[in-house]
Amino acid sequence: MKLAMISLSRLSKLTFFSIYFSVLIFGFSYAEEEPADIWKKKEKKNQTENQIKTNQNELIESPVLSEDPNKIIIKIEEDVIENSKGSIIGIFDPEENNLSLHMWTQSDGEEIKKILKRINKMKLSKHSEDLLFNVLFTNAYPPKINLSQEEFLKIKINWLIKNKRIEDLKILLKNNPEVGQNSKAIKFLINEYLALADIKTACDSIDFIDKNVQNIYLEKFKIYCLINNDRNSEAQLVLELLKESGFNDSFFEDKINFLLGVTNTTTKKILDDNLLNFYFSHITNEDFQYKPTDKTDKYIWQYLSSANLIQVIDFENEEVVSTYEQAASKDSFDNDEIFKIYLKMNFSFNQLLNAQEIYKNLPNYKARALIYQGILLTDGVEKKIDLAFLLKDLFIKDKLLSVYEEELSNILKSIDTNKIPERYAELVEQNLDKNIASKIKFDNDVLHRSKVIKHFLEKNQKLSKTEKDFKSVYKKIKRNKKYFVSIKDIVVLESLAADGITLPEDLDYSKLSSELTVPESLYDLANQNQIGLVMLKIIEIIGEDNINDLDPETIYFLNKILNELNLKKIRNNILRESLPVRV
Repeated sequence: MKLAMISLSRLSKLTFFSIYFSVLIFGFSYAEEEPADIWKKKEKKNQTENQIKTNQNELIESPVLSEDPNKIIIKIEEDVIENSKGSIIGIFDPEENNLSLHMWTQSDGEEIKKILKRINKMKLSKHSEDLLFNVLFTNAYPPKINLSQEEFLKIKINWLIKNKRIEDLKILLKNNPEVGQNSKAIKFLINEYLALADIKTACDSIDFIDKNVQNIYLEKFKIYCLINNDRNSEAQLVLELLKESGFNDSFFEDKINFLLGVTNTTTKKILDDNLLNFYFSHITNEDFQYKPTDKTDKYIWQYLSSANLIQVIDFENEEVVSTYEQAASKDSFDNDEIFKIYLKMNFSFNQLLNAQEIYKNLPNYKARALIYQGILLTDGVEKKIDLAFLLKDLFIKDKLLSVYEEELSNILKSIDTNKIPERYAELVEQNLDKNIASKIKFDNDVLHRSKVIKHFLEKNQKLSKTEKDFKSVYKKIKRNKKYFVSIKDIVVLESLAADGITLPEDLDYSKLSSELTVPESLYDLANQNQIGLVMLKIIEIIGEDNINDLDPETIYFLNKILNELNLKKIRNNILRESLPVRV
């Protein structure tokens, strides 16, 4: 009898756990909100979807034509059913960039994967990366062959993760709940915020998890978040249910029991096999000490920095400092922290005064620290520039340039441009951040630099205003007998004509434009309406280059194709960077 009571109690407990756990996974929320509306919406949505599935093979007939006016049969056209098989997952409406829901449907998935593989090997310029983002995440049907919606979505998510587009991934998850089925995407978000010691936002990311996802890492983090939100009894119930399903992790159970107050002691062992275990090791140990190595995971490096656990005391140990420099070069450690370390190193007045000679006798890391301090202490413009580029050479010597690039730009920007000697001007310009905002200088003596290009720069420019500006500029150019119509002028003229601007009859540029060519492969893809693949080709062509560094012939054929496909918003983004002179 006692045994039967225990079994009944156990069964009751498991039943409660099952119901509770299903609810918890389905809608994990910490806010004290009324859940009724959410459940009603979900229930209503499921009923609607089930009704559609039930009625797909029925036909609607007019009661007027039917012998039985009460007879209603529903039928959905085959092409509609076919289209519904490929779900649309994205962020942007196609209209935002003149793209199409069917931009991928005519393309072979194998071709898409091949070109994306090549693109992913490049270090894309900002324009190329932003263009690829817009193309990949425009709402559109997947290709019909050799690339399923699920595989295409994985490619997109992996791209966001690789490029650390955290906010964009969150938008994708908010707009498309089915993306929450990808545990890698959720784990990435959690690790990114946990590495920043932003526990609240990391826990908020659990809301994106689809109810059907089963992932031990995510389940463990859910339990911790319940504790972090003072829901200890629920955390304990979920842990017991997880154990009932076969879960066994002594380190995790030890830490959770300690955090729950079930036990008063916990192991001092530090696990660094993943960020979550490392986090548990830290928050449960008052005397926590950890020495990272070149093999330490990048998330742990970031957490060490965010949690103020970085303490470089042994500045005489080259191996220690080198470990931090190498971590920064791999983007695992904040570059700014390296320069803070440099500033903590002690040098004599004589060493700083004669830094350009003394550095030669120092270890590489100390030489960099000495020159960096010298830059900050120097008032003379020429000496500051000389030291700045000497330091660049020292970083290049040890293949650490990525650590210094942004700081070099900041140092050069801090110098008054009017005081920079002419012989340094070009060198300084080449090492400045290319994304510096600047004003456009119009030159009405040159068509592609004139006020006419406001047509491409300003979103609401009226055609009548553009035509008026063009007549004014054309009169001036026509009077110049020596004026040469350049390729960029042709770009402007063809784009104006494509936008419906009436050009003078005596303006004949056809001879010059006929000598310019467009790759046949792009024309073929455009004619086949393979818009997505054309855009990937264009991104590959631009690649690592800034738009304003492309040669005029490339600008011409890119512009030509975009005009042919009526992709004028994308075209204008290219013209905004390639035509104006900025000062």
